[in-house]
Amino acid sequence: MKLEKFIYNIIESPSKSMLVYLITLALFALSIATFPTEIIKAKMLPSKDSDTFSVYVDLKDGSSTKQTKEVTSCISEKLISKEIVTNVSIFIGEGQPLDFAALVKQSALKDKESQAEIMVNIKKAHNRDIQSYNFVSEVRDELQTCSKYDANIKLIELPAGPPVLASIVAEIYGGNSFESRREFSKKVAKVLEKQETLVDVDIMADDEYSKFEIELDNNKIIKTGISLEQIKNVLYIAYEGITLSVVNESDTESQVPIFLRLDDSRVFNSNNIEDILNKLSTLKLMSKNGFLVPLSELISIKKVIKEPTLTSKNLTPMINVIAETNKDSQIYPLLDARDAFLNNFDKNYEVSKSNLLNLEFKDKNTGEKFELVWDGELKVTIDTFIDLGGAFIIALVLIFFLMVMYYKSFAISGGIVLASFISIIGVIFAHIIMDMITTDTFYLTATSLIGFIGLIGINSRNSTLIIDFSKQLVEDKGLTINQAVARATATRSKPIILTVLTMVFASSLLATDAVFGGLGVALIGGTLISYVVSMFFVPVIIRNQMKKIIKN
Repeated sequence: MKLEKFIYNIIESPSKSMLVYLITLALFALSIATFPTEIIKAKMLPSKDSDTFSVYVDLKDGSSTKQTKEVTSCISEKLISKEIVTNVSIFIGEGQPLDFAALVKQSALKDKESQAEIMVNIKKAHNRDIQSYNFVSEVRDELQTCSKYDANIKLIELPAGPPVLASIVAEIYGGNSFESRREFSKKVAKVLEKQETLVDVDIMADDEYSKFEIELDNNKIIKTGISLEQIKNVLYIAYEGITLSVVNESDTESQVPIFLRLDDSRVFNSNNIEDILNKLSTLKLMSKNGFLVPLSELISIKKVIKEPTLTSKNLTPMINVIAETNKDSQIYPLLDARDAFLNNFDKNYEVSKSNLLNLEFKDKNTGEKFELVWDGELKVTIDTFIDLGGAFIIALVLIFFLMVMYYKSFAISGGIVLASFISIIGVIFAHIIMDMITTDTFYLTATSLIGFIGLIGINSRNSTLIIDFSKQLVEDKGLTINQAVARATATRSKPIILTVLTMVFASSLLATDAVFGGLGVALIGGTLISYVVSMFFVPVIIRNQMKKIIKN
C-alpha cells in the first residue's frame, strides 16, 4: 500500500520525523496565536435572530409624560417606516408585559412619567433578508436622532443565553456618599462611551432635580368646609384622569371606559411657582356655603430637591453602569476599556488591579476608594470559559491516567493525550474558514468548547487502535516496530476515516445553527484534523515507546 510505504518512510527517516514535529508545532502555535491577534474571537453565544426586540426610553428625571410621548412617537414613526417592521406597541410610564429579556432588565420597575418601553415586532425570519440583530445595529443610529430632552434610548434584544442586565455591567462600589459614587460612575461611563463597539451606555442612578410639593392650608380648608377628599379628587381628575363609568356596545368585545381628564390647557407654562398657582386657581371647589373657592387659596407650593433612589447588592451600596455591544464580543471592548482605566484614566486617581479583571481606584485628593466589578453577560462568558477549560483539563488528566493504567507507560500515555490536544488545530482553523464564508462574525463559543472536549475521546480511541494493532503485528507476524506501526496505521486508516466522515456529515446539520453552530464546526474540524494526526503524528510519536508496550 502506498500509504503504508509513505508512513514507513517518515518513521524511518529522522529528518522527516522531525519535519512532522515542526509542522505540527507550527500549526499549533498559529492556532493559539489567533486569540491574541483576534483572528478568532470568543463569545458566550452568538447573537439570536428573533422576531421581536424592545426599545427602552429613559428621559431626564422629572420629565413629563408629554415629553416622553414626543420621543416615543418619533421613534415609532421611524420604525414603522421600515419594511420589515410589522407593528409597534408603546408603553409610557410602564414596561411591556414581561418577556424573557425583561425579567432581569428591570422592565417591571418602570413607573415614572420619564420612562417608556416600545415593543417592536418584525417579519418572520423566512420573510426577510436580514437578521434581527443586524437590523437593530443598522437602525440604532437613526433612532438616536429622536433623543430629545436628554433621552437615553437603548435597543434591547432577546438574549441568546442566560438573561442578564446587560452585555457589560460595571458595578461601582465605595465612595463616602451617593453623590461621589454617582460622579465616579459618570467618569466610568465616559470611558465606556469611547469604545467603538459599545453602545447604549447608561448610568442607573437618578440625577438630582427639583420638584414641587403641594402643602394644604388646614385652617382655610376647615373654614370653607371643603373635605380633603374633594381636593384630592379634583387634582387627580385634572392631571391624572379617572375612569368614571363604562359603556356597553353590542359590536364591541369588551366594555368601553369613560375616561375624564382636563385637556392640555392644564399643563403648566413654566416651572415658576406663581405660574403654577395661577394655573391651579382655575380649579374651583364648592364650599359648604355654596361659594366657589379657587384651589390656589387652599394650598401653598414648595420647591424641593427629589431624593435619588439608592441601589445596593448584597447589602452594599452600589451603582450600575451598563453597556451593550454592537456586533462584537464583550471581552474585547472591555479589555480596551480596562487598559484605558489603567493608563489614561483621571489623573486624580490611583488605579490598581483587583481579582480577575476588576479594578480599584483611590482618589489622591480625598482618599475615597472605589471598586469596579465587572458583571453581566461578560461575567457569564468568563465563568463559562473557565469552567469548560477546567473540564477540558480534567478530561485530559483522567484519560492520561487511564492510559497509564492500560499501557503502564507514562510516555505513551502522554503521547496519546498530546495527540488529542493537538486537535485544537482543526477546531481553530474550521472556525476561521466559517468566519470567512459567513457574513457575520463566527465566534468561538461555549458550544465550540463542548465539541472540543468531546473530541478528546475520539482522538484517544484512534491512537489506541493504532497502538494495539501495532503490538499485535509485532507479536503475531514478527514485524519490526516501524513496519508494524506503518502497517497498523495504514490498515486502520479506512475505519478511522469512515468514523470521521460519519461525524462530519452528522455535525454539518449543526454547523448552521445559531446556538450550536460552534459545536458542529468544532466536531467537523477536530475530527478531520484528528485523522491527519492519527496518520502521521501518532506513528512518529509512539514508535520509540512501542518496545516498552510490547514487553508489558
